[in-house]
Amino acid sequence: MATTGYSSPTDAPDRHGPIPTMVYVCEPDAVTAGRRAEICRTHAAHRTWWVVDTVIEEQAGVPLEERPGWQRVRTALARGAVGIVITWDPATVAAGLEDFQALQASFRSHGAVLVAATGTPDAPPPRHDTQA
Repeated sequence: MATTGYSSPTDAPDRHGPIPTMVYVCEPDAVTAGRRAEICRTHAAHRTWWVVDTVIEEQAGVPLEERPGWQRVRTALARGAVGIVITWDPATVAAGLEDFQALQASFRSHGAVLVAATGTPDAPPPRHDTQA
């Protein structure tokens, strides 16, 4: 779904065209936050994703689930208003790469996509759990 940038009729019967996307930036400095949000919007534009909202908040020290901006993101996802969330860096929403990948898996399980515009190395090889 997200790799092509367009929703197909089977993805959302009443929605065709670019996938609604939300930008999420958590940065205490307003100038830096604005720059990062613009990079995220450019990242979306290059993929023909349609940015419908940008959330910028300053509470980087607050746990993710307690941040008002992140709650706004989760509400938009739950309503089906967005299918993609772009953040500046995985550290914005996760303690490390493994946590970011777990959050991405959670998004995918609900039919959405979480990406970072920067800070992500090449995708690691798939993990195969050896315990059944």
